[in-house]
Amino acid sequence: MPNSQLQEFLDGGGSRPYRELVQHHVNRTPVRQLQMAVMGEAARCPITLSPDVVMEFIDLTGAQLGYDKEFWKLATCREALDRIVDIAALYLPREAFGGLDDTLLPANHDLVFCLFQIATLSFAYSASLQRKQRKFMGIRKGILG
Repeated sequence: MPNSQLQEFLDGGGSRPYRELVQHHVNRTPVRQLQMAVMGEAARCPITLSPDVVMEFIDLTGAQLGYDKEFWKLATCREALDRIVDIAALYLPREAFGGLDDTLLPANHDLVFCLFQIATLSFAYSASLQRKQRKFMGIRKGILG
């Protein structure tokens, strides 16, 4: 069985600082494309997520992680994934994962990667628009930050 996108991502970049991934998106993707990418990822999810559910998930993730200084300073991509999935597992209906302990089972990899992408792209979108947010996250945009 081939590796999932999630497994390939974790194998290739799971130990890298999460803020570097967000910075990558900030520096390489126009703001409008980031906004469209969030909804595009939501549409690709293996479960149906209404726009309201996506926005609430983004809001919850932002509220819990967006202003956590230690998270932005220390979190690896793997640690960020775990935190994002924990938020999703508490918010989404239990049937989405099959149970709290099942979130990282191979059968859930597509959903987990989708939710991780939604959160990451939404952080990049916010950081692209708000210099204070970028500074808080430790992200530089271009040469001047």
